[in-house]
Amino acid sequence: EGTISQGVGRCGLRKSRYRGLAKTSLQHQLTGAAINLARIDAHLTGTPRARTRTSHFAALRPADQTIDGAK
Repeated sequence: EGTISQGVGRCGLRKSRYRGLAKTSLQHQLTGAAINLARIDAHLTGTPRARTRTSHFAALRPADQTIDGAK
């Protein structure tokens, strides 16, 4: 879901610019490459990833309590 959201938000994947399967396929491939380059750049520059949402029940548990060995 994150990849689709990133493609829609950054690269305009909601609608295709072109008609025809070949050009549309090329657009999707180039968009995927652009998303990969953006992720590589974020990794190399140390840009923090977006925080994931937490359920209301998980937010109620104490901070020092672990789930499956992870905090």
